[in-house]
Amino acid sequence: MICPKCGANMTLKKGTCAKCGYDIEVNQKTRKISCYFYNQGLAKAKVRDLSGAVDMLNRALKMSKKNVDARNLLGLVYFEMGETVKALHEWIISKSYLQGNNPAERYLNILQSNPTKLDNLNGAIRKYNSALDLAQHEGTDLALIQLKKAVSLNPKFIRAWQLLALLYMCSGEYEYARKCIKRTLAIDIANTTSIRYLKEIRDLSRQGKQIKLLDTQTNGQIPVELEDKSGKDKTGIFPVFRYEEDKPDYRIFLSLVLGVFLGILVVFFMVVPGVRSGMRNEFKATQAQYAEELSGYLSDIDSLEKENQSLQSKIELQEIDLESLNTEMEELSNRVGGVNMFRLISYYLQLQEEESASRMQIYILQKRINAVSQEELSVAAAKEIYDRILEAYPDVMTVTMTSTELFEHGLTLYEADNYEEALEIFLYSYEKSADNERNLYYLARTYHLLGQKEEALRTYNEYMERFPEGQYYDAVYEFAAEL
Repeated sequence: MICPKCGANMTLKKGTCAKCGYDIEVNQKTRKISCYFYNQGLAKAKVRDLSGAVDMLNRALKMSKKNVDARNLLGLVYFEMGETVKALHEWIISKSYLQGNNPAERYLNILQSNPTKLDNLNGAIRKYNSALDLAQHEGTDLALIQLKKAVSLNPKFIRAWQLLALLYMCSGEYEYARKCIKRTLAIDIANTTSIRYLKEIRDLSRQGKQIKLLDTQTNGQIPVELEDKSGKDKTGIFPVFRYEEDKPDYRIFLSLVLGVFLGILVVFFMVVPGVRSGMRNEFKATQAQYAEELSGYLSDIDSLEKENQSLQSKIELQEIDLESLNTEMEELSNRVGGVNMFRLISYYLQLQEEESASRMQIYILQKRINAVSQEELSVAAAKEIYDRILEAYPDVMTVTMTSTELFEHGLTLYEADNYEEALEIFLYSYEKSADNERNLYYLARTYHLLGQKEEALRTYNEYMERFPEGQYYDAVYEFAAEL
């Protein structure tokens, strides 16, 4: 295997690199710890504890910056919190570490394919920055307008909601501030800033109620001008206090019981029949609606069954055509000497249709010439065509290609979804440079995408044995587990 620190060859038995002394067990432990923090962050993200998920995923990336799954999940969490710039930053870094079959590429393509949404997200960030500058320079009213526009463009922008709540708190509108904070807690249930703001709102609301209560108690309730220190009024006569026991008043209790009884009668004889008739009518309407939908579903099922029968017949006809084509291909290949000779002739005819052949095409022709066996050349027609090809391209056997050139050409075909031709080129590249992990990885992926599962699994296992610290190891492990 290759040392992840210095790139020198080392063995797993020793456990340390002979050149730089790097301990491979440390790398394994950091990977396990990174996976542990990733699992913790995933668990927190599932229950919408987004702040806790960000903390755990950042720890996972500190232990292993190449943990692509943790970086992609961190980008999703940031995007859910309205932090679009941070999300794009994480996805771009993830794409640089793993190209091909990386979910980050899909996330970026989704955003790029929807320019309207991307403009809204950028507009929300610009308006938030403008509101923050206005709030710092005492432009509260204008800041409120900008923040309302920001949250309308991006309803999940937590920082904009928090700043909006803070401005409402400063203006004394605590109910609006509480609603803004509840919006943030619906997105991130454990956001410490939102929880702190909510506590401040409760304290300020409680203080405001106490101040109003003291005002009502002291506003003109004590007639000070009628009293002196001796407790006498100005006439000099002490006030007379009379004590009387309160007698129970049964009329209040009887009126309460009578009112409850009358209310029950009104509900039973007037409200309940109306509710029952309304529920009955609603049930009939719902039943009729369901009957219409059911008839529509049945008609759709009939049409789908008819369509399925027609497709089934088309498939049977195509299978018959395919069998006839395979038979014709076998007859042609036997006629010209064999499969390799047939592939050589077909590629030669393809080159003849073009004005000039490139160096890569001449090299592919050379490889196909070398693949023809002496047994196939025993057929007279095959030998004649073989000699004609050599006469048409006299320098074909002198053309050479490097492993890098072959890999780049194969990668171009792979990205264009031309997997059959890409497989041939990756095989040529792998023959020239078997120690290049990229050749082996893309060869295995091409086998996988072409449906050749046995070859793909064999190549995946070979990659994991030869490159345990490779940049594609995690992806290869997942693909092999699927197979």
